[in-house]
Amino acid sequence: MHSLLRFCFVLSLLVQPVFWVDAQKKPKKPRGNSKDGRNKQTGKKAEPKDPALAKYAIFEKSAPRPGSTKPLKTQLPLALAQGTRIAFIGNTLLDRAQDFGYFEAAMQQAFPKHELTVRNLTWAADALGTEPRPANFADVEQHLTIAKADVIFAAYGFNESFAGESGLPEFRQKLMTYVADLKAKAFNGKTGPRIVLVSPIANENVKGVAAADRNNKNIEAYTKVVREVARAQNVGFVDAFAPTEKAMASGGSDLTINGCHLNDEGYRLLGSELFKQTFGKSAPAVNEAVRAVVQEKNKQFFRRYRPVNTFYYTGGRNRSYGYLDFLPAMRNFDIMVQNRDRRIWDLAQGKKVPAKIDDSNVPPLPTTTASRGANKWMSPADELKAFKVDPRFEVNLFASEVEFPEIACPIQMRWDSRGRMWVSCSTTYPHVYPGNEPDDKIVILEDTDGDGKADKSTVFADDLQIPLSFEFGDGGVYVSEEPHMSFIKDTDGDGKADYREKVLTGFGCEDSHHALHDFVWSPDGDLVFRESIFHHSQIETPYGPIRQQNSGWFRFEPRLHRLTSFGTYHSTNPWGVTFDDWGQHVASH
Repeated sequence: MHSLLRFCFVLSLLVQPVFWVDAQKKPKKPRGNSKDGRNKQTGKKAEPKDPALAKYAIFEKSAPRPGSTKPLKTQLPLALAQGTRIAFIGNTLLDRAQDFGYFEAAMQQAFPKHELTVRNLTWAADALGTEPRPANFADVEQHLTIAKADVIFAAYGFNESFAGESGLPEFRQKLMTYVADLKAKAFNGKTGPRIVLVSPIANENVKGVAAADRNNKNIEAYTKVVREVARAQNVGFVDAFAPTEKAMASGGSDLTINGCHLNDEGYRLLGSELFKQTFGKSAPAVNEAVRAVVQEKNKQFFRRYRPVNTFYYTGGRNRSYGYLDFLPAMRNFDIMVQNRDRRIWDLAQGKKVPAKIDDSNVPPLPTTTASRGANKWMSPADELKAFKVDPRFEVNLFASEVEFPEIACPIQMRWDSRGRMWVSCSTTYPHVYPGNEPDDKIVILEDTDGDGKADKSTVFADDLQIPLSFEFGDGGVYVSEEPHMSFIKDTDGDGKADYREKVLTGFGCEDSHHALHDFVWSPDGDLVFRESIFHHSQIETPYGPIRQQNSGWFRFEPRLHRLTSFGTYHSTNPWGVTFDDWGQHVASH
């Protein structure tokens, strides 16, 4: 955590033209110093622990598991009963679908009186038998039990397809075993689930990577296996490969962002095909009001299912660490998700709804008994007095939050080719609280009159989530938004980002202060970055899944859409990476 504080300090003072500064040695402070930034007691009386909160701890060690039951046969077209609970599991295909919401919105519109509950339990780059999770994070079956799933849509086969023809027998055996086991579990406490297997989509040739040429032969072979397993196991099957391959071959706009992951138009097509093949009729015209709330519900559920700082929720620091008691937060996210379910149903049924979602039933979080302490606040002038400066150099203040409140809680800075300082700031850190929305920023500070001090501030982006690192490139900015890496840019020249794309997803977020960070361009033109301990990352790419655990290094080639994991080193809180004059990679521990 202290790394962020150091960066705040660096941003407070800037030296021109170059400088060397030696901070005065601090004498040892007595224990209990009120100015120390450690965890400390707030003095507030602890509230009694509510035993009812225990059910919100969905941990591998304690979460319930399903009982066994007689398997049901799944017949398509699928018939749904009122109150059916639907779950999505599998890889990035359905993981990214939650950002668009086309299929889910179509189901809600087509069956408005059914009041369907839909939960997305997917995980980027999951494969059969390969589902790495944070420490003590409940497995898929446990989450399906919590969700009380009646119907399961399962998407597997894409990541497995990179094993090629020789991997087909193993994939067939794994899928047969997995489906046979899945359908014999009473996740809803009564009967086995009805299951629909969703094949991989086709890949397409896009600028930078001929993904169709590379992958479609294998994907088609694995799709055939999925179809055959579905028939043998008496479960449903949706062929997502054939219709997407046909659409991609017809020309026109790309349907993917990188050859293998669908864009908005691609998910619109997929949603229509999933609906048509599952229910035997065409999907209704998209009601954008319904879809918008589906997306909002999915966003809140994602924060509950895969919270940032998972190590503090399920892992070794899940007691009290001075930030937030996660169980009340998980309860509140659950209530917020249910409120959005209700709004979706009301909209689908044609009822009038208030302009804003009503979350008045969400209780306040309990008072914490410990707080992350803060170092004594000092004015810029007082900070400068605390420095011991080599007499050959001069230190001057460039900008502070006194003049520019928007740069509060700074993390990283960079200079652009116009001499402007760009600063990423996060007030969301260490994670999103229920009821709040991330409003972290990238701010541009500019000295317009040449006096060595910033006099102009522009907020380039203000809806980011914990931007630990960013780097200029390709006409915009690559930015860390764990578990994603995003690309944002200004397309209309007003100085504010208006385009956003989730370029990569699946990076670990077990500990938010040293998740995806240290962005830097290599001499070869690759974007290099890393993460630190506790983290489990798995990211789908058109070249195959990339998996890394604990302090991994990555190299991304944007023009080729290629990500490479090139090593790991068990560093704890590392910040800082560069290349020397000989192109050697130099990084902090």
